[in-house]
Amino acid sequence: MTETLQTGRLALHPIGMTDHHALLTHWTGPVVRRHLFDGASISPVQVTEIIETSERDFATEGYGLWALRPLRRGLGPAEPRPGAPLIGVAGLRGHEGPFDRGVDVEILYSLEPDRWGQGLAAEASRAVLDYAFGVVGLRRVTAEIDPDSAVSAEVAASLGMRPWRGGPDGPDGASYYAADRSGWLGSRRGIDAVP
Repeated sequence: MTETLQTGRLALHPIGMTDHHALLTHWTGPVVRRHLFDGASISPVQVTEIIETSERDFATEGYGLWALRPLRRGLGPAEPRPGAPLIGVAGLRGHEGPFDRGVDVEILYSLEPDRWGQGLAAEASRAVLDYAFGVVGLRRVTAEIDPDSAVSAEVAASLGMRPWRGGPDGPDGASYYAADRSGWLGSRRGIDAVP
């Protein structure tokens, strides 16, 4: 099983320690931090822990976090541009679900603010969901949507995710969306993901 993914515009590679500096820079940006970490500051040690958790999850669960980089287009196969900057992260993580007594798998993403509004979050998330359902065989993937993030709700809806368990249920008023394997595979939404 390969964990490297490609879309029409993006190369997705599992995050690793070589991404540490780029991830720290990305995740400590005030706008990204506000949406991904509820405004909390993240330390280099925490970035190391996130990378280690993702590497462990890929080894044991088959999923984790991917670094997003733009593809270089040329006469040959598309590939990441040499030295291409990290423009975001997308992936899956297990977490204690608010409704079930087990662990849910949650999709998450972050993009550099100058990349917003280009459809890249949905493009990367489609690749991740296609991998989750088609390769790993997950039954359901959830998304926690902050109450002040209408754009994230639009991204979830564009992916075919639907409100799950009705209304805001999180401690901070978050809403939950979900996609299930049978609905995803039946919709053929993941066609732009190339494992």
